[in-house]
Amino acid sequence: MSGAVSNQLALFALWCCACVAVVRSSNHTLIFQKESNFRNCSCFSSIPDCGFALANLVCNCKTVSSKDIDKASPTFSYGSELVVWVSDTATVGLLLNYSSIPNLRLSLCSPDAVLTEYLVIFGLKKLCVTNRKANAYPLQNITIYSTGGAAVKSPLQNSTGFSFYISFLNMALLNGDSKLKAYSVPNVTNMAEYFPDLRYDATSLPSEASSSFVTFIYV
Repeated sequence: MSGAVSNQLALFALWCCACVAVVRSSNHTLIFQKESNFRNCSCFSSIPDCGFALANLVCNCKTVSSKDIDKASPTFSYGSELVVWVSDTATVGLLLNYSSIPNLRLSLCSPDAVLTEYLVIFGLKKLCVTNRKANAYPLQNITIYSTGGAAVKSPLQNSTGFSFYISFLNMALLNGDSKLKAYSVPNVTNMAEYFPDLRYDATSLPSEASSSFVTFIYV
């Protein structure tokens, strides 16, 4: 009897460990605006888009003052999935522009239409855009590249010393009026030479990148 009980306890312990691993694997960072400040939350489960009260209840959240965010040199870096509920596109740029974000989910939580405004994101692999009120495209996903190289087939593995991914996002994609489109240019060694009319802060680009994979995401 004791052996059977021990086996059951061992199986139960393994099951608990598996459940904990699953819960932790779903952990992500959620950021949304509250008045003039931001709420930075660590969530262990998915929260319905724009569920502000629920996020404050079940996630581990802290308030970040917009005054603490340095406009001149933002250096945010998010290793896991980042979910951002967008209420004001003017301030979301302050938070995300020139940040390193591999997996980004943007959800529009404002009834107002979003005008054309660009964000520059480093290292972006996957983008998800949601708008519950959009009639045409309420949910869209796009993969820019994957670590296995299956998503993007381009001459990246060569002798040019490729080292960086740069994505330009048109914030109007949050409206969900048309399908997401992406255009990529690999092995860009000089941004100013390749895109002379492109407006961006050149001082915020990585100086160590000998060449870049530049992607434009638009509607």
